[in-house]
Amino acid sequence: MKKNRIILIIVGILLLISACSKEKSQAPATQVNIPDQTMENSTITFTEEGIRSAVIWAKYVEVYEKLDMKKAQQLRADFFDKEGNHTSFLVADSGRIQEKKRKFEALGDVVVTTDDGIKLQTQSLRWDPGINRIVTEDFVTITKDRSVITGYGLEADQQLKHIVIKKQVKGKISDISEEGLKDSL
Repeated sequence: MKKNRIILIIVGILLLISACSKEKSQAPATQVNIPDQTMENSTITFTEEGIRSAVIWAKYVEVYEKLDMKKAQQLRADFFDKEGNHTSFLVADSGRIQEKKRKFEALGDVVVTTDDGIKLQTQSLRWDPGINRIVTEDFVTITKDRSVITGYGLEADQQLKHIVIKKQVKGKISDISEEGLKDSL
């Protein structure tokens, strides 16, 4: 009799343990990356000393307050110089914006076009506020009129007047004037 009771107690304990472990495994996992807010057709404006430096428009934005992160889809950004004059615009499939750190990254089919007619194409581009430049490690194509320069990695000002392509630089330059040659040196 005592043996049967002991066996029944052990079986009962094992059933309780297995039932508890099943409940734990069936519990839904908590989602860590749930946005605090979502917005459609949103505009974010950056200013420096009261002067507009960039205006970013996005079709859809997810806001993550704790991370100081906004994830944007289908975006356009207009950039302005220190006097507030428009200098260039950017379009991209998506982007990440950290307003407090003043960081901006564009991703997927990124195209920057300056008001002077220079066009930059790449797959990713980020604004580095520490050096006040746009940078990428991806393949880039820069076009002006019929001249085309390609390579990997880029560091440039937002007007694309001073550009450094880091490696595998190739180019086809057409119809450059003597004045244009002096300006590029």
